[in-house]
Amino acid sequence: MLIRFEANFPISTPVKVVDQTALVHEAVLHTGLSVSLASVIFALTVYNLFLYFSIRDRIYLLYVAVAVGVLLYSLTLTNLQSYLGMSEEQFNWLGKTLLILMPLLSIQFFSRILQLKTLFPRVDRIYKFISAIYLCILVATPFFTFKTVAFLAASVGIVVYLSFVPFAVIQAKNKYKPALYFLIGWIPLIIAQNITSLESLNILKGSPWVMYYIPGAMSWEMALFSLALASRIKILRDERDTLQAQQIEVSEKARKALESSNRIKDDFLNAVSHELRTPLHTIQGQLDLLREAPLNREQSNAFRLIEYANLRMTRQVGGILDFVDAQEENLLSSPQVFEPQSLFDLLEYEFRETARAKPVSLAFGMEDSVPGKVFMDGLMLEKVLYQLIDNAVKFTPAGGEVLVRGSRLTDDSVLRILVSDTGPGIPDAQREKVFQAFRQGEAGLTRRYGGVGLGLPLASSLANALGGAMRVLETSDHGTTLEVTVPYGDVHQSEDHDPDQLNLGDVIQVPRVLVVEDDAGNRMILRKQLEKIGVISEGVQNGLEAVQAAMNEPWDMIIMDCQMPVMDGIEATREIRLKAAANLDTPIIAVTANASESYRLQCLEAGMDDYCTKPLRMDKLQRLVTHYAEHRVFTRVREQRGLKDSLIDS
Repeated sequence: MLIRFEANFPISTPVKVVDQTALVHEAVLHTGLSVSLASVIFALTVYNLFLYFSIRDRIYLLYVAVAVGVLLYSLTLTNLQSYLGMSEEQFNWLGKTLLILMPLLSIQFFSRILQLKTLFPRVDRIYKFISAIYLCILVATPFFTFKTVAFLAASVGIVVYLSFVPFAVIQAKNKYKPALYFLIGWIPLIIAQNITSLESLNILKGSPWVMYYIPGAMSWEMALFSLALASRIKILRDERDTLQAQQIEVSEKARKALESSNRIKDDFLNAVSHELRTPLHTIQGQLDLLREAPLNREQSNAFRLIEYANLRMTRQVGGILDFVDAQEENLLSSPQVFEPQSLFDLLEYEFRETARAKPVSLAFGMEDSVPGKVFMDGLMLEKVLYQLIDNAVKFTPAGGEVLVRGSRLTDDSVLRILVSDTGPGIPDAQREKVFQAFRQGEAGLTRRYGGVGLGLPLASSLANALGGAMRVLETSDHGTTLEVTVPYGDVHQSEDHDPDQLNLGDVIQVPRVLVVEDDAGNRMILRKQLEKIGVISEGVQNGLEAVQAAMNEPWDMIIMDCQMPVMDGIEATREIRLKAAANLDTPIIAVTANASESYRLQCLEAGMDDYCTKPLRMDKLQRLVTHYAEHRVFTRVREQRGLKDSLIDS
């Protein structure tokens, strides 16, 4: 039997052959140990490769690369050349590559696992420089002998590896578990490498187990490194949970701050609206009372100018508040029965002076197909059309024409309104911009035409809130036509009552109206307006007095201000609906300086029947009395007649 030993690596491996059986046992033992160590490293490699695909952290790829290098290096120490039948040149090339590649990968891995980039950025840059040196050596390995590469890897590598120990100790003292696993797993490898190197240099006496020092230490090291990575996962999850908790806390604080800011903004807007609309209401009320007074021509002209300015200011204030609601998607539609033709009449009256002063021809037309009464939010539609007509009159040159036409879409309960003008038209490049806030197509138009650029954006938002749509139907150098389509509900009209029937026997039944208003001037104006209409009224100055008055006697209509001391109008309405037996179904009309859509919904939800913003005009008040107060009187008279007839019959 012939046995030949060839040394391809400078490690002495004494073998004493006693007999063939002992040789077989020795070979089996070494093979089993080699396979066991390689299997441990291979299993850890596969495990961390799966971790990478689940976590997507590149440090696990670095671990896999280091582990593969350790596996191959371990096999080179256990007769890999003999197992694979490699030539000496191939074996030397593989050995030199692994000797340089392993420190290069290990430095990157150690830097990441010890978080040097975050905690010690300067040190991390030094290690990157050392990695660049190793990369240069790797490129130059074909020009070095195996011993030279082994010496460089051993001497330089040990110094570099040892330099990681202080940082690992610092991190371990900070209770960073991966650093502790790093120390426990890495120190035995340093010892094994040193002993192997000393034995290879014949400084220490050789041992038959020397070939297993480094593979065994590497297996131990990779196992501890795997534990370090597993511990790192827990740390990352804890950090993620902490970060999420902090984000939730920050989000909650931001939400509360935003809610507080919104409340402050809403309170501010409500206060501004109230403070602006209250004096406007006083002005409008006095104008309505002066309307029938004998005035000369100069006074009449002044009267018209003041009335126009008051109307325009009222619309501008309301438009700004509506725009704020539109931006926050707080525009809420509250459908009610109203007459489209009356809306056209109101708008024609409001724009009569403006069109005459320019001059511009302004015409309104309503097709017969449109029902006399429809169920939809007439107040919101009024705001839409006001913005469109105001825009059309503004941009139409003197001598031009503005035409407003209303129709009903065929076979649909949809109101279609076209607003046409003979202005300059909208350039193609500006079509989208006209629906953006504060844009008027081109620079300088604000100075030429005035306004703040909210007309079309606000009108579009209001139309959408109604469930409808607005679009540019056609435009050219000769003018523009805008189309508004809004769905409505059909109204089954009942027979109107005869005002002459508002009497019982010889006693004429005059509507009685309770005016709830904290401002003495506005309360006086409302009562004078009602007196001119022919209505008996009483006035109280806060919600608590209103509840008491409603509990004491019945009323045909209650005009309720909202922002009042002692008790506001919304709370007073709730109390009346619950406690005032004689007025549980009495029409309650909100007349308030708060013009926001969300506030209107609050009023209606509290039990009010209608909502009007200040200033309240005389014709609007007349319609309210006719629709609510006189209707209630008629119902009461009919009930009283029925009761009287039943008594006579009995």
